Amino acid sequence: MQVMEDEENAAESLMSNMEAAHSPSPIHCCWLRLRYLAATSIICGCSCLGVMALVFAVKAEERHKAGQSEEAIYWGARARRLILASFAVWFAVLVLGPLLLWLLSYTIAQAE
Repeated sequence: MQVMEDEENAAESLMSNMEAAHSPSPIHCCWLRLRYLAATSIICGCSCLGVMALVFAVKAEERHKAGQSEEAIYWGARARRLILASFAVWFAVLVLGPLLLWLLSYTIAQAE
């Protein structure tokens, strides 16, 4: 009876150790996805901001691999902000460009 309980306790501790080894990192970020978003922001966004976002994403990934989680979170947050800024600037150019052309043509038509 005692042997079975010891075996069950050993199996439970082994399972808990395996779950702890495979548990997700406390940093809730997918580093590879962050790098892909930064590369996408170079192509589909404002490229100068996208390049800086890619640099910060790579720094964050390197810090994460080195075990420096606080610095990884810092650089990852900066990369995310630059990715969002890159897409926002590009979206603003796409929306405001035609709007300003329409406004210019309207004012020229009114002036005539």
